[in-house]
Amino acid sequence: MRPIRRAVTVVVMAGVVVMATVATAGAIELEDYLAESGEATYAGQQATWCSYGGNTEFSVVSVEHAGDLVMVEGAGASHMVGAGRSSAWGGSGDGIVLSDWSSVTPSDRYVTVSVVAETRLGRDVEVVTVNQGEATRARIWFDEETGAALGSEIYDGDGELFRLSWLIDFDPNPRKIFTMMRDSNSSYDVVVPTDAGSLAEGVAGYLRVDTYSGPDDSVHAFYTDGLFSFSLFLMEGDVAGGPLADAQIMRVDDAEYNWFLSPTDLWVQWSSGGFTYVLVGDLPPDHLEQVLREIPRPSQGNIFSRLWRGLFG
Repeated sequence: MRPIRRAVTVVVMAGVVVMATVATAGAIELEDYLAESGEATYAGQQATWCSYGGNTEFSVVSVEHAGDLVMVEGAGASHMVGAGRSSAWGGSGDGIVLSDWSSVTPSDRYVTVSVVAETRLGRDVEVVTVNQGEATRARIWFDEETGAALGSEIYDGDGELFRLSWLIDFDPNPRKIFTMMRDSNSSYDVVVPTDAGSLAEGVAGYLRVDTYSGPDDSVHAFYTDGLFSFSLFLMEGDVAGGPLADAQIMRVDDAEYNWFLSPTDLWVQWSSGGFTYVLVGDLPPDHLEQVLREIPRPSQGNIFSRLWRGLFG
């Protein structure tokens, strides 16, 4: 089984939206599809749509893919990720290198239930449907010739479409690859493994597979169940700003969280026990709620709700 790309790591550390490669467990056929997809060479335009909590986000980016390397350009910046390394152009020249990169043990809660032949973009494809119990969780369209994933649909626990991603332009034989790269001499910071501290080894069926050190003694843990994944950041004190500065409020049971939606991920922030937690992941909303119930809950309201109450009562 190929390692899952740390796409969520790249999104948070570099501030650029990168399409995550869906990885999964279940039937061996899907593992073979994903292995071939990870080695495909192509270029194109990728559209992504995500909906949650009455909000909808949409983006179109340029994608170039070859072997373990993927380049994405959109929103005024370019980004490359692969083989444990990521770097950004446009918005910044920074990059990161993950010094430790674990393989993922697939979960057995997913199963491949069908493989159906179709035609997309004038090409022969095979549609792989993945279920969790009786509920469909994902459909992925694989190009028969190249193995590339041309599209995917992700569903929540109620069967509603949560995220949709499609290549709307596809070139299986690009004359040049990685033409978006502007600076081959970008500097990199090495991200090293660290102790997980109080972060759980497993949360709602998701396994913590890697834990990294971050700026100012922060901790970054990467969790996956083989199909979906999330990064959990733990920082001392109340930390505000970034995409969550204008966050909305969501409730899970009696607890309040700040959340932000991107075309590829859900971001959630809260404070508990003198620490700020930030979760960024592609997991469906019902999985997100299950995860939040098993992580330390917000204490005394989060920083945004306290500020609001202080100003307006």
